[in-house]
Amino acid sequence: MKKQLLIILAVSGAAFGAQAQELDETKEALSKWVETRKLISEEKQKWELEREILGDRIDLVRNERDTLNTKIHETQSLITDADKKREDLVKEKDALKNASATLVNRIFTLEREVLNLLPSLPEPVQERIKSLSQRIPKTEETELSLSERYQNLIGIINELNKGAGEITVVSEVKKLSDGSSAEVQTMYIGYAAGYSCNNNGDVAFIGTPTSEGWKWEQDNSIARTVADSISILKNEKVAAFMPLPVSVD
Repeated sequence: MKKQLLIILAVSGAAFGAQAQELDETKEALSKWVETRKLISEEKQKWELEREILGDRIDLVRNERDTLNTKIHETQSLITDADKKREDLVKEKDALKNASATLVNRIFTLEREVLNLLPSLPEPVQERIKSLSQRIPKTEETELSLSERYQNLIGIINELNKGAGEITVVSEVKKLSDGSSAEVQTMYIGYAAGYSCNNNGDVAFIGTPTSEGWKWEQDNSIARTVADSISILKNEKVAAFMPLPVSVD
């Protein structure tokens, strides 16, 4: 009987030991499971946080990409506009260059015409425009700008237009037919004719313009008429009709 009890106790102790070991194993497994769940929860939270941060970064990158694309588009538009403006400027430059070349050729031609005209102008007019006519370039090479040349030429033409409608009287010295010289009063009728007479009113000249200068011929027969005409211009005599010879080519 006693032996059977020992056997029962031994079996019971072994069973209890096995249950205790199984319980320990269960507790350890449960502990590991709890730890695992905890780790899974922490990893999940970490992943959620990282996903949120990653999403924010993705949004930031997208915004930067969109901003960059916008800037690229704007830059391309600016480049296109700049290229177009450059093309327009090049075309305008070429047009101005061609126009400038035409103006240079034209001004040079006009300057030559004025220089050729100078000898046929009365001495008073030549003196009046001397400061301007001396500035006319003798060749195409000049340091004067195109605007300066045109301004100079316009100044000469204005003076020429003014003198064309004037009657002027100046003192000059003329060489007489006998080789001597005499002081005379010369009356220029615009640029068409000139008449001179001495103070005594017995010597006279008729002047006509030529491409080489004024040509003077002595004609004493008109001396009195020329003297009276000059006196009328000076308000020394009453106005009257004065017939004077005119040579028209």
